[in-house]
Amino acid sequence: MRKRNLGIIVVALVLAFVFTVGQAQALDTEIGETEILLVGAREHVRTNETNLANMITDMMRDLTGADIAITNGGGIRDSVDVGPITLEDALDIHPFENVIVTQELTGEQLWAALENGVSQFPEHDGRFLQVSGIRFAFDPAEPSGERVQWVHFDGEDLDMDATYVVATNDFMASGGDEFDMLEEAGVLEEFVALDEALIDHFQENSPVQPRVTGRITILE
Repeated sequence: MRKRNLGIIVVALVLAFVFTVGQAQALDTEIGETEILLVGAREHVRTNETNLANMITDMMRDLTGADIAITNGGGIRDSVDVGPITLEDALDIHPFENVIVTQELTGEQLWAALENGVSQFPEHDGRFLQVSGIRFAFDPAEPSGERVQWVHFDGEDLDMDATYVVATNDFMASGGDEFDMLEEAGVLEEFVALDEALIDHFQENSPVQPRVTGRITILE
């Protein structure tokens, strides 16, 4: 009886080893290529616009057909060096199981979200927003809640009374990082997980070379 139990344990250990090795090999699978450094380091994505964040928010807007996309810098967790991009790289960027969702927000609600996003600047706070489809400026010398100075959508001032379809992630839409205004808005539609979308994006669009385009202006 003891020999039989020992045999079962040995088989289980061997299977666990084989699974671990296979998993490691899968993580090394190349899924794309980048021609420039994709900036996702904490000190950058939580304080300023970065090329990787622009690529991610553009991807979210394209995937959903939304007018605008916003995502918290705290959800972007790593950079990628020039060269091949592996599955592990993509999962390191988005290690969480956050899902892309859309919401209907008024200009006033969107402005409030942007205010919350810059409220802790210059601290490396995860609520700092990365954006697509809009440009905005904020003044860190102003008190929290009064820092956003202007927001432009489609080349015009944001209409505070208009309604916009906004892509974000389910963490923010459920009120994470004190985005209470997003929780109150509710979810319009759910899409795929961010990591899955990112893997598909790399596979379909490599080599990638996203740029910083002046979406976020920090006034001095």
